[in-house]
Amino acid sequence: MHLRVILADDHPIVIAGAKQCLETSVDIRVVAEASNADGLMALLREVPCDVLVTDYVMPGGVRADGDSMIRHLRRQYPNLPIVLLTMTSNVALLSKALEAGVTAVVDKGAGMSELPKATRMAFARRSYFSPKIRAIMDELVQPSAKSAIQLSLSAKEMDVIRKFCEGRSVTEIANDLHKSVATVSRQKTAGMRKLGVQNDVELLDYMRSFNLPT
Repeated sequence: MHLRVILADDHPIVIAGAKQCLETSVDIRVVAEASNADGLMALLREVPCDVLVTDYVMPGGVRADGDSMIRHLRRQYPNLPIVLLTMTSNVALLSKALEAGVTAVVDKGAGMSELPKATRMAFARRSYFSPKIRAIMDELVQPSAKSAIQLSLSAKEMDVIRKFCEGRSVTEIANDLHKSVATVSRQKTAGMRKLGVQNDVELLDYMRSFNLPT
């Protein structure tokens, strides 16, 4: 018996690498490929599969956002095991993906060698996480995680980020703190870099996942 896999990613090189890695295993076959959310939904209606291996965010369609796409998949295909391929190290986004119904998470940055094992474990209804992802998720459940975040930032960076997460603009924060916009912007950027977030949406998700600001 072959495990039938549908692959979904908007980068052809990722699709090619994942397919090659999966099909080196005699018990796994890629039966279809999608490059966007709408294409994936169409394939799932037409092509039977045992496991879905997908990126978290892809272009196209109202469900291109990762969280809404995974939740839609879980509603439509409640028994379909989902393996998430991702580059993110954002704790909040990973947590949301797991809550939405992802079975396994594989770090793209670690190469594709983990995919066959993750696919088999997902098919067996067992969770699997790349070592890097496991370390991130372990951090999430540590009681000291909130304190660790606060300690990783300087007092000025934390103050700026708190105010930003409360809905204030950089200009408003600068006026409030009697600092230049450039200084506040620099402190915000430094804090985001320390937290490992790439944009304002990730920053808000990250902080809210720890009930910050408090």
